[in-house]
Amino acid sequence: MQVTDYFSQIQDLLWRSSSVDCFEVEYEVKFTDVGIVHGTLWMIDGSMLQFMELVSVKGNEVTRLKYRFHLQDADDTMIFRYDNAPHYREIPTHPHHKHVSGGDKPGESKEIGFSDVLSEIANRVK
Repeated sequence: MQVTDYFSQIQDLLWRSSSVDCFEVEYEVKFTDVGIVHGTLWMIDGSMLQFMELVSVKGNEVTRLKYRFHLQDADDTMIFRYDNAPHYREIPTHPHHKHVSGGDKPGESKEIGFSDVLSEIANRVK
């Protein structure tokens, strides 16, 4: 698989999602196996997801070198944010972590990708 194949998977998810009202997404191929996808999705409930993934593709394995997924409601209040910025070393899943609305400190998170976040949002929107 090449990075363009991964980008096609994301595009397919977007077109098939009943939770997404509209979207603006850009894809940047850096090498055949490295690329960046970033954009904004507006959900049917008025919430908005801003995201970015810098990915490396080896075979069928996608590694997220850097990512962030920031979901906010229609009033611009954060609902959650996943990222792998290398801070919060005390979290066992470092650098992966999740911020939630009303939370003082971020919590544990596995490496998460676009399809995981879109599924979480779909469950929330229903």
